[in-house]
Amino acid sequence: MSKYVTKISDINLDLKGQAKAEGLSFEDKLTRMAEAGHLELGGREISGQEKDAQGHAVPVWKEILSAQGIETRGRHQAATVNDVFFTDPDNKILFPLYIEGRFREINNYRPNQLRITDLVADMVPVTTGAMGMDTLTDSDDAETDPARIAEGAEFPVLVIKSAGKTIILLKRGGRLEATYEAIAGASVSTFNRWLTRLARRTETTKIRAALAMLKNGDGGNAAPNVASAGAAYTIGDIVKLIQRAGDFGAEPMILTGDTTEMGALFALDFLSSPANNGMQSENLRENGTLPRLLGMMPKFAPTRSVMDGSKQLMAIDPALGLTMAYNPAMDLVEYDAVIERQIKAVQISEQYGFGKPDIAAAVTLTRTGA
Repeated sequence: MSKYVTKISDINLDLKGQAKAEGLSFEDKLTRMAEAGHLELGGREISGQEKDAQGHAVPVWKEILSAQGIETRGRHQAATVNDVFFTDPDNKILFPLYIEGRFREINNYRPNQLRITDLVADMVPVTTGAMGMDTLTDSDDAETDPARIAEGAEFPVLVIKSAGKTIILLKRGGRLEATYEAIAGASVSTFNRWLTRLARRTETTKIRAALAMLKNGDGGNAAPNVASAGAAYTIGDIVKLIQRAGDFGAEPMILTGDTTEMGALFALDFLSSPANNGMQSENLRENGTLPRLLGMMPKFAPTRSVMDGSKQLMAIDPALGLTMAYNPAMDLVEYDAVIERQIKAVQISEQYGFGKPDIAAAVTLTRTGA
């Protein structure tokens, strides 16, 4: 099979332009080429099938860097960005590719905190500024339950309809301002630390927007709510929350809230007493692993989200979560500016929006009398 890419100079802005024309990110384009057997560097097949020591898939951008002898977590972490990416002119395009890949990788690891994958069930690539969305019309009464049907009677109906709802894709992002000299002269590990801060802040903004959509909906589909029995949560309140979700056919796996409500939740003897929760309490103390509660994993909502001061916990079923529309052709990083060393800022730009096709995605529990 002939290779479309056989040397590093074949990974260039022309190939980047092809990706954009096909409505793909550069990383997605390279991944598809690797999976099709069209990517080889220095006689090394880049397949997209490589695994790390833990058995996790190695992304293609990392395979490419490795084939070029670049080890950002190994022997090159103390080297400068300039020495690693700009000494060889053909490697220049690998720097923005590294920024994009590392940016996404950072946000896949957020222990005890909400991730966007906890809130979003499906991601839809859209190359226009908006996307229409159908919704599932449901209720928690017996009218929509499948049941035994008498001869000639009407079937209970769950209706999927075009509700005239539109997901608007908005451009969002952040900037890491620095001169080219500051960025190029920084060690790879130092630059990675800067990028980590920017990536986490950008992801937090995305999570806040998704939480607002889950809680408030996009028109007539705010999260169903139940009230606690008193000023302090009880295990009965949590059972009632799960039952309310079950009324809509949901199986919540995530439980979230602001720091006040999570603190009130963990005051439950069921969770806080070592006598009742020995192994999980030990894991919490030693590893910071939060204990599951009736099958739900507690995760903290970010500050300044709609959960702040709400006196609510939210139970989320990720399988029924939001639809996230995004523009894959939009550059996460300005490749031209980075390659030509005209960097005044590492600017991360994304275009995305959220829709809520299923009211059952989240249910809230309000702490009364608090």
